[in-house]
Amino acid sequence: MRKLVLVALLVAACGASTANAQALALTYKSGDTYKYKVHSTANEMIDAGVMTLPVKLDLKADETVTVKSVDSSGTAGLSIDLSNVVMSSVTGSDSSATATPGMTMPTISMTVAADGRILSVNGNSFGGNPFTQFTGGGAFISAVLPDKAVKAKDTWSKDFDQANPMGTGSTHVTSTSTYLRDETLKGIKAAVVETKTNGTVDLTIDVSKALAGAPDASTAGIPAGLLQSLSVKGTITSTVTSWIDPSGHRIMKSQKTGTVNAKMTFTGMSGQAIPGLTGPITIKGDETTDLSPA
Repeated sequence: MRKLVLVALLVAACGASTANAQALALTYKSGDTYKYKVHSTANEMIDAGVMTLPVKLDLKADETVTVKSVDSSGTAGLSIDLSNVVMSSVTGSDSSATATPGMTMPTISMTVAADGRILSVNGNSFGGNPFTQFTGGGAFISAVLPDKAVKAKDTWSKDFDQANPMGTGSTHVTSTSTYLRDETLKGIKAAVVETKTNGTVDLTIDVSKALAGAPDASTAGIPAGLLQSLSVKGTITSTVTSWIDPSGHRIMKSQKTGTVNAKMTFTGMSGQAIPGLTGPITIKGDETTDLSPA
C-alpha cells in the first residue's frame, strides 16, 4: 500500500511538472507593432598603435518595432524606428551631442528567428559582429529561447555560426540559457530568461563586395593605395535577460551587457589614405542595452 501511495505521488508530481512547462518561442504576426524605450551605451578603447583613444557613446530613444513579414518557420522581418533620439559621444577629450530630442534615425531592418536570434541587420548576417553590437541606432535584443516547452530552472544550449556575405570567415557563437523565474510585469506573469553567449570572430571583408551593396556605389576595381580588405579577429561575450509574455509570445523587456576584444587588420591601404591609421587597430570595451516597455 505504501509503495502504491509513493508511486501515485511521483506520478502526480511529474504531471504537475509537465503542466507547468510552457512554450516561449516568439510568435509574431505581420502588422503587429510594439513600442519600447531604448538606452544603449558603449565604453571602448581604440588602440591604433600611434594613438590610443577612449570612446564613449550614449543613446536614448523611443523605439517602434513593426512586424513586416513572417515566414513558415516563424522568422520575422522587423523594422526598427527610433524617434526622440538623444545621442552623445566622447572621443578622447572631445565631447559632442550628435543628435537632439525629436530627431529620428534611419530605419533598421532585421530578421529575427522564433527563438530570438538575430539573423541579419539591414540585410547583413552580422548579428554577432562586434562592430554592429552597438549600432548607433538601438536594436532589438532577445535571449535565445528554447525549441520546446520548458519550466522555471530549465537550461538549454545552442551553438550557431553567422556567415560573412561580404567575404570569408564567420562568427561562431555558443550560448547557454536558463529560465530563471516568473515575474509580474505590467500585470502579466512573464517568464524571465537569461542567455550567456561567447563568440569567436574570424572574418575578412572584401571592400568591393561591401560597396556593391551600398547605394550608388561603384563595383569597379578599387584604386591602389585605398582599402582593399579588412580582417577582423577577436572575441565577444554577452549576457541577455529577457522578459517573455508566454501567452502573447513576445518580448516585453530585455537587458544586455557585453564585451568586445577584437583586432582589425587592413590590406591595400597606404599611409596617405588615413595617416597613422594603417592598422592593426585593437578595440576593447563593454556595452549595455536596455529595452523597456513604453
